[in-house]
Amino acid sequence: MSGDLEGVRCLVTGAGSGIGRAIAVRLARSGARLAAADVQAETLAETARLIREAGGEAHPLVADIADPALVESLVASAVEVLTGLDVLVNNAGVSSAGFIESVTDDEIARVFGVNLVGPMRVTRACAPHLKKSDRGRIINVSSVEGIRGSGLVPVYSSSKAGLIGLTRSNAIEFARYGVTVNAVCPGPIRTDMLKPLLADEKFQEKCRRGIPLRRLGVPEDVAGAVAFFASLEASFITGNLLVIDGGMTVKAL
Repeated sequence: MSGDLEGVRCLVTGAGSGIGRAIAVRLARSGARLAAADVQAETLAETARLIREAGGEAHPLVADIADPALVESLVASAVEVLTGLDVLVNNAGVSSAGFIESVTDDEIARVFGVNLVGPMRVTRACAPHLKKSDRGRIINVSSVEGIRGSGLVPVYSSSKAGLIGLTRSNAIEFARYGVTVNAVCPGPIRTDMLKPLLADEKFQEKCRRGIPLRRLGVPEDVAGAVAFFASLEASFITGNLLVIDGGMTVKAL
Protein backbone atom coordinates (compact mmCIF):
# COMPACT_ATOMS: atom_id res chain seq x y z
CA MET A 1 0.00 0.00 0.00
CA SER A 2 3.08 2.22 -0.10
CA GLY A 3 2.30 5.40 -2.01
CA ASP A 4 -1.41 4.61 -2.13
CA LEU A 5 -2.13 7.75 -0.11
CA GLU A 6 0.13 10.05 -2.10
CA GLY A 7 -1.07 13.62 -1.61
CA VAL A 8 -4.14 12.58 0.41
CA ARG A 9 -5.01 15.24 2.99
CA CYS A 10 -5.48 13.83 6.49
CA LEU A 11 -6.43 15.21 9.90
CA VAL A 12 -5.52 12.98 12.86
CA THR A 13 -6.63 13.95 16.36
CA GLY A 14 -4.76 12.78 19.44
CA ALA A 15 -1.62 12.51 17.31
CA GLY A 16 0.82 13.51 20.05
CA SER A 17 1.61 10.01 21.25
CA GLY A 18 0.69 6.33 21.23
CA ILE A 19 -1.80 5.11 18.65
CA GLY A 20 -2.38 8.58 17.19
CA ARG A 21 1.34 9.16 16.61
CA ALA A 22 1.72 5.73 14.98
CA ILE A 23 -1.27 6.44 12.71
CA ALA A 24 0.09 9.82 11.63
CA VAL A 25 3.54 8.42 10.84
CA ARG A 26 2.07 5.39 9.01
CA LEU A 27 -0.13 7.59 6.83
CA ALA A 28 2.82 9.86 6.08
CA ARG A 29 4.91 6.89 4.97
CA SER A 30 2.20 6.09 2.45
CA GLY A 31 2.44 9.59 1.03
CA ALA A 32 -0.31 11.40 2.92
CA ARG A 33 -0.13 15.05 3.96
CA LEU A 34 -0.78 15.41 7.68
CA ALA A 35 -2.52 17.90 9.93
CA ALA A 36 -1.68 16.37 13.31
CA ALA A 37 -3.68 17.62 16.29
CA ASP A 38 -3.19 17.16 20.01
CA VAL A 39 -3.68 19.01 23.28
CA GLN A 40 0.01 18.63 24.21
CA ALA A 41 2.34 20.89 22.21
CA GLU A 42 5.60 19.14 23.18
CA THR A 43 4.55 15.62 22.24
CA LEU A 44 2.92 16.95 19.09
CA ALA A 45 6.18 18.57 18.04
CA GLU A 46 7.89 15.18 18.37
CA THR A 47 5.21 13.58 16.20
CA ALA A 48 5.74 16.26 13.56
CA ARG A 49 9.48 15.53 13.62
CA LEU A 50 8.87 11.81 13.11
CA ILE A 51 6.47 12.49 10.24
CA ARG A 52 9.08 14.64 8.50
CA GLU A 53 11.76 12.01 9.13
CA ALA A 54 9.45 9.55 7.35
CA GLY A 55 9.42 11.91 4.37
CA GLY A 56 5.97 13.30 5.09
CA GLU A 57 4.44 16.75 5.34
CA ALA A 58 3.45 17.69 8.90
CA HIS A 59 1.30 20.53 10.19
CA PRO A 60 1.06 20.34 14.02
CA LEU A 61 -2.10 21.93 15.44
CA VAL A 62 -2.59 22.29 19.21
CA ALA A 63 -6.23 21.95 20.27
CA ASP A 64 -8.50 20.33 22.87
CA ILE A 65 -11.39 18.74 20.99
CA ALA A 66 -13.52 18.91 24.14
CA ASP A 67 -13.67 22.68 23.59
CA PRO A 68 -16.33 23.53 20.94
CA ALA A 69 -14.66 26.80 19.95
CA LEU A 70 -11.29 25.12 19.48
CA VAL A 71 -12.81 22.40 17.29
CA GLU A 72 -14.02 24.94 14.74
CA SER A 73 -10.67 26.71 14.61
CA LEU A 74 -8.80 23.37 14.46
CA VAL A 75 -10.70 22.16 11.42
CA ALA A 76 -10.49 25.56 9.73
CA SER A 77 -6.71 25.57 10.23
CA ALA A 78 -6.35 22.00 8.96
CA VAL A 79 -8.36 22.73 5.84
CA GLU A 80 -6.37 25.90 5.23
CA VAL A 81 -2.90 24.33 5.49
CA LEU A 82 -3.91 21.23 3.52
CA THR A 83 -6.11 23.15 1.01
CA GLY A 84 -8.95 20.74 1.69
CA LEU A 85 -9.55 17.46 3.49
CA ASP A 86 -9.86 13.82 2.41
CA VAL A 87 -9.42 11.75 5.58
CA LEU A 88 -10.44 12.34 9.19
CA VAL A 89 -9.11 10.06 11.94
CA ASN A 90 -10.94 10.61 15.23
CA ASN A 91 -8.35 9.13 17.56
CA ALA A 92 -8.15 11.49 20.57
CA GLY A 93 -9.24 9.74 23.73
CA VAL A 94 -8.92 9.67 27.51
CA SER A 95 -9.68 6.96 30.05
CA SER A 96 -11.22 6.75 33.48
CA ALA A 97 -11.22 3.76 35.82
CA GLY A 98 -13.46 2.98 38.76
CA PHE A 99 -16.83 1.49 39.55
CA ILE A 100 -19.87 3.60 38.66
CA GLU A 101 -20.53 4.66 42.26
CA SER A 102 -17.08 6.26 42.47
CA VAL A 103 -17.24 8.16 39.17
CA THR A 104 -17.45 11.94 39.46
CA ASP A 105 -19.41 14.31 37.24
CA ASP A 106 -16.14 15.89 36.11
CA GLU A 107 -14.83 12.49 34.97
CA ILE A 108 -18.02 11.77 33.04
CA ALA A 109 -17.93 15.17 31.36
CA ARG A 110 -14.24 14.89 30.43
CA VAL A 111 -14.36 11.33 29.08
CA PHE A 112 -17.49 11.87 27.03
CA GLY A 113 -16.29 15.32 25.97
CA VAL A 114 -13.11 13.90 24.44
CA ASN A 115 -14.18 10.38 23.42
CA LEU A 116 -17.64 10.99 21.96
CA VAL A 117 -18.85 14.59 21.89
CA GLY A 118 -15.46 15.73 20.57
CA PRO A 119 -15.52 13.35 17.58
CA MET A 120 -19.12 14.39 16.88
CA ARG A 121 -18.08 18.04 16.72
CA VAL A 122 -14.94 17.36 14.69
CA THR A 123 -16.92 15.23 12.23
CA ARG A 124 -19.58 17.93 11.95
CA ALA A 125 -16.97 20.57 11.17
CA CYS A 126 -15.14 18.33 8.68
CA ALA A 127 -18.27 17.07 6.89
CA PRO A 128 -18.60 19.82 4.24
CA HIS A 129 -14.96 19.37 3.25
CA LEU A 130 -15.05 15.57 3.17
CA LYS A 131 -18.11 15.68 0.93
CA LYS A 132 -16.09 17.64 -1.62
CA SER A 133 -13.37 14.98 -1.70
CA ASP A 134 -13.43 12.20 -4.28
CA ARG A 135 -12.14 9.75 -1.64
CA GLY A 136 -13.58 10.94 1.67
CA ARG A 137 -12.88 8.77 4.70
CA ILE A 138 -13.75 8.93 8.39
CA ILE A 139 -11.99 6.45 10.67
CA ASN A 140 -12.93 6.39 14.35
CA VAL A 141 -10.72 4.80 16.99
CA SER A 142 -13.07 3.02 19.39
CA SER A 143 -12.15 0.07 21.64
CA VAL A 144 -13.02 -3.54 22.36
CA GLU A 145 -14.43 -2.16 25.62
CA GLY A 146 -17.05 -0.39 23.51
CA ILE A 147 -18.17 -3.79 22.25
CA ARG A 148 -17.98 -6.01 25.31
CA GLY A 149 -18.14 -3.49 28.18
CA SER A 150 -16.20 -3.59 31.42
CA GLY A 151 -17.21 -3.12 35.04
CA LEU A 152 -13.87 -1.46 35.76
CA VAL A 153 -14.18 1.30 33.14
CA PRO A 154 -17.91 1.98 32.76
CA VAL A 155 -17.57 5.59 31.58
CA TYR A 156 -14.82 4.79 29.08
CA SER A 157 -16.71 1.73 27.77
CA SER A 158 -19.90 3.75 27.37
CA SER A 159 -18.14 6.53 25.47
CA LYS A 160 -16.48 4.07 23.10
CA ALA A 161 -19.77 2.23 22.55
CA GLY A 162 -21.28 5.58 21.62
CA LEU A 163 -18.49 6.12 19.09
CA ILE A 164 -19.43 2.82 17.46
CA GLY A 165 -23.02 4.04 17.20
CA LEU A 166 -21.80 7.29 15.66
CA THR A 167 -19.72 5.32 13.15
CA ARG A 168 -22.68 3.28 11.95
CA SER A 169 -25.03 6.25 11.79
CA ASN A 170 -22.55 8.41 9.91
CA ALA A 171 -21.81 5.57 7.49
CA ILE A 172 -25.42 5.70 6.34
CA GLU A 173 -25.57 9.49 6.34
CA PHE A 174 -22.40 10.05 4.30
CA ALA A 175 -22.74 7.14 1.86
CA ARG A 176 -24.60 9.26 -0.71
CA TYR A 177 -21.52 11.50 -0.90
CA GLY A 178 -19.09 8.61 -1.39
CA VAL A 179 -17.59 9.11 2.08
CA THR A 180 -16.90 5.89 3.98
CA VAL A 181 -17.05 5.71 7.78
CA ASN A 182 -15.45 2.86 9.72
CA ALA A 183 -14.01 2.19 13.16
CA VAL A 184 -11.09 0.26 14.58
CA CYS A 185 -11.48 -1.34 18.01
CA PRO A 186 -8.12 -1.99 19.67
CA GLY A 187 -7.64 -4.33 22.60
CA PRO A 188 -4.74 -3.96 25.05
CA ILE A 189 -2.12 -1.78 23.31
CA ARG A 190 1.20 -0.68 24.81
CA THR A 191 0.56 3.05 25.21
CA ASP A 192 0.88 5.65 27.96
CA MET A 193 -2.80 5.12 28.78
CA LEU A 194 -2.09 1.51 29.78
CA LYS A 195 1.41 2.11 31.15
CA PRO A 196 0.48 2.32 34.87
CA LEU A 197 -1.22 -1.07 34.69
CA LEU A 198 1.55 -2.66 32.61
CA ALA A 199 4.04 -1.78 35.33
CA ASP A 200 2.51 -4.72 37.23
CA GLU A 201 4.01 -7.94 35.82
CA LYS A 202 1.07 -9.96 37.12
CA PHE A 203 -1.34 -7.74 35.19
CA GLN A 204 0.75 -8.13 32.04
CA GLU A 205 0.77 -11.90 32.37
CA LYS A 206 -2.98 -11.96 32.96
CA CYS A 207 -3.48 -9.90 29.79
CA ARG A 208 -1.27 -12.20 27.75
CA ARG A 209 -3.12 -15.29 28.98
CA GLY A 210 -6.38 -13.77 27.75
CA ILE A 211 -4.99 -13.09 24.27
CA PRO A 212 -4.70 -16.09 21.90
CA LEU A 213 -1.70 -14.50 20.13
CA ARG A 214 -0.03 -14.28 23.55
CA ARG A 215 1.19 -10.71 23.27
CA LEU A 216 -0.07 -7.20 23.83
CA GLY A 217 -0.55 -5.02 20.79
CA VAL A 218 1.62 -2.09 19.76
CA PRO A 219 0.39 1.19 18.22
CA GLU A 220 1.65 0.14 14.79
CA ASP A 221 -0.84 -2.76 14.81
CA VAL A 222 -3.65 -0.22 14.83
CA ALA A 223 -1.96 2.18 12.42
CA GLY A 224 -1.86 -0.43 9.65
CA ALA A 225 -5.60 -1.01 9.93
CA VAL A 226 -6.31 2.72 9.77
CA ALA A 227 -4.10 3.06 6.69
CA PHE A 228 -6.12 0.28 5.06
CA PHE A 229 -9.44 2.02 5.72
CA ALA A 230 -7.96 5.22 4.27
CA SER A 231 -6.75 3.42 1.15
CA LEU A 232 -8.40 2.84 -2.21
CA GLU A 233 -8.68 -0.86 -1.40
CA ALA A 234 -11.31 -0.02 1.24
CA SER A 235 -13.50 2.15 -0.99
CA PHE A 236 -16.46 -0.28 -0.80
CA ILE A 237 -16.25 -0.83 2.97
CA THR A 238 -18.34 1.36 5.26
CA GLY A 239 -20.09 1.06 8.62
CA ASN A 240 -17.67 -1.65 9.74
CA LEU A 241 -15.69 -2.35 12.91
CA LEU A 242 -12.23 -3.91 12.75
CA VAL A 243 -11.25 -5.50 16.05
CA ILE A 244 -7.50 -5.45 16.71
CA ASP A 245 -6.99 -7.47 19.87
CA GLY A 246 -5.01 -10.62 19.09
CA GLY A 247 -8.17 -12.73 19.34
CA MET A 248 -9.09 -11.65 22.89
CA THR A 249 -12.72 -10.81 22.10
CA VAL A 250 -13.29 -14.02 20.12
CA LYS A 251 -11.88 -16.10 22.97
CA ALA A 252 -14.32 -14.46 25.39
CA LEU A 253 -17.39 -15.35 23.27
